Amino acid sequence: MNERSGHSKKPRSRSPVMEWIFGGSGLVLTLSLIGFIGWQAVTQPPRQPPHIELRVEQVSPVGTGYVAQIAAHNRSPETAKGVEIEGILSRGADEETSSVTFDYVPGGSTVRGGLHFTSNPATGELRLRTLGHTYP
Repeated sequence: MNERSGHSKKPRSRSPVMEWIFGGSGLVLTLSLIGFIGWQAVTQPPRQPPHIELRVEQVSPVGTGYVAQIAAHNRSPETAKGVEIEGILSRGADEETSSVTFDYVPGGSTVRGGLHFTSNPATGELRLRTLGHTYP
């Protein structure tokens, strides 16, 4: 066979069809992901601090005292960590204080706990407040 005859075998310069299909699919997925992340960054509302609402669900006698079972509902989408709750029980001139710390109160969720008192919270005025929290 002569080298000038033009019948020499050269490697193909074109890429296989499957390579183009997978490359195009990867490009579409990558651009879609970048577009989705960009859209979320533009449309996401600014961060709001956790908004913890407290309520007493039930008062139960326990041993020589009472437990006020409380619920803490986080109305914000942000998670709060180390949420400190204080309950102040007033009966005339006497005040009694109890506190509890919730490890996490995820956004939009409710956690429950108890405040312990020697006097019955149902017969006095129980005020609940959040003392503070940290961000995870």
